[in-house]
Amino acid sequence: MPATSGGGVRYARAQFGTTMAVATVIGSLLAAWVTATVSRATLEAVPWLPWALYGVLALAFLLFGWMRVVVDDRSVRAVMGVGIVRKSVEIADIRKADIIRTRVLWGWGVHWTPAGWLYNVAGRWAVRLELGSERPVMIGTGDARGLHDAIEAARAQAAPRNP
Repeated sequence: MPATSGGGVRYARAQFGTTMAVATVIGSLLAAWVTATVSRATLEAVPWLPWALYGVLALAFLLFGWMRVVVDDRSVRAVMGVGIVRKSVEIADIRKADIIRTRVLWGWGVHWTPAGWLYNVAGRWAVRLELGSERPVMIGTGDARGLHDAIEAARAQAAPRNP
């Protein structure tokens, strides 16, 4: 992901969603089993069924199978999968950044939690950003300390200096 929104890149990391990959493989095996065990009449009535099953699995993996996070002097960007699902937060809008451990039930993907919006493809560590303009955002990462430190460094540089 190019850093086109601001200055130099302070942090860049790609994280692969192993759980999503395993779920896709298991789902594909189940789809193959369903296709092999349904009656010929069913397959003739809905010939698109196998393709629909595989299509849903492929689409889910392409949308949420991995995530790239980039921090530069102006923004924090999280882009999931092929890039349709994304979140960008301006450094100037960040009021506070904390390392948190997400709850097991919050899972993976993009969804609302009691602590804010969660963007996550693997693991339970995240950086929670309290924002001035919207509800909190959590960005899951396998390197919470590195992401947090990069955000804090960008915030420190962006902070107005008193004469």
